[in-house]
Amino acid sequence: MANNTSYNNNFTQHKAKSIGERVRIARKAQNLNQAELAARLGVTQPAVANWESGQHDPRRLVLAKLASVLDVSLDWLAAGARSPFEADKHPAAAYLRRPIVQVPVITFQNAALFLNNVSQDPHLYAEDYFPYTSGLQSMFGVVTSDDSMDAVLPEGVAVVIDYGDRRLVDGAYYLVMVGEAPLIRQCREDPDRVETRCLTREPDIILINKHQQIIGRVVASIRIF
Repeated sequence: MANNTSYNNNFTQHKAKSIGERVRIARKAQNLNQAELAARLGVTQPAVANWESGQHDPRRLVLAKLASVLDVSLDWLAAGARSPFEADKHPAAAYLRRPIVQVPVITFQNAALFLNNVSQDPHLYAEDYFPYTSGLQSMFGVVTSDDSMDAVLPEGVAVVIDYGDRRLVDGAYYLVMVGEAPLIRQCREDPDRVETRCLTREPDIILINKHQQIIGRVVASIRIF
């Protein structure tokens, strides 16, 4: 087996990006074929082939054994990029792939303009912006100042509204026209109505026509101010 220190120094300089590429390069440097490496690790040859092709990544315990058998640094081996097939299985993968967008913050008064015209451009009314990770296209933000919703939305919280989504989901929160004012309320069904969520008093309940009064759905709240 090669001297570990000098061997690892050589591999530290190698430009292989993925874990699979690093396994393949280190295996060949040891003059091992896939079946021979598999035998030393106690796995099958197809398992080694899948690692090197990027179909799967070795588990952490196997990585440590690989590093020992291949006489390379575990840090170097594990620092390779993960297989895209494995990365997609991570619980956070879908979130991490979403782009970061700058959400325009508009007034509640200007938010009312979107009730009857979803082709409005919220950037025309922007007074500020904040970053948000999302794949949505039809968004603006408003800043809360309604003590009748303080059980769920403290004053000063930025709320992201998807004005392209007006489907009523029982229990979800929406920006809704109540009289002449757009307000954030919890929507309920049977009958269609909106309710306040206050810490100090019972909810106010107002019946609505969901096809005429919903501006958009609340998709996130962020304390940024």
